[in-house]
Amino acid sequence: MLAPSVSSSATIIKPVTTLGALPPPSEVTFPGVFGWSPISTGSLAAALHLDRGLFATWRCRGIGPTELPSTWFRPAPGRPRYYRVDQVLTWLAARRGDQLDTATTWRLSLARDLGQEVTDLAEVRKLAALYARAAGPRLSGGVTFTPAGFRDYLASLLAA
Repeated sequence: MLAPSVSSSATIIKPVTTLGALPPPSEVTFPGVFGWSPISTGSLAAALHLDRGLFATWRCRGIGPTELPSTWFRPAPGRPRYYRVDQVLTWLAARRGDQLDTATTWRLSLARDLGQEVTDLAEVRKLAALYARAAGPRLSGGVTFTPAGFRDYLASLLAA
């Protein structure tokens, strides 16, 4: 008897194992979030094709992107840490010796996600805060701010 042939369309993605193998910021996407949005460790690891344990090791060694204050967020199972998309992208760029800043990532997000071409930095910050306020303290991916944390997060978007 012949065994039925099995066709598999699954793609196996080998996790990144070194800092040098991280993708450039232009190749990283965080679906459904803006350049100023917070993301969890799980979302970050998935977007970068990283093993969460390896990323935790990098974080403990102080070579990861800047974390957002844990007091801004409601406790969640697994105690995730949170990062802002722009800070992850600028960290990736810096690891490669490239130049990328917060204003650029926000401008690109406004143009790509909302069809708004804005060059004035103050206007970019206002729009980011406006859209963040409209999204509210509960975001996709299990990100939930405390009331004080959401207020501080919005203030951080407007800070110079």
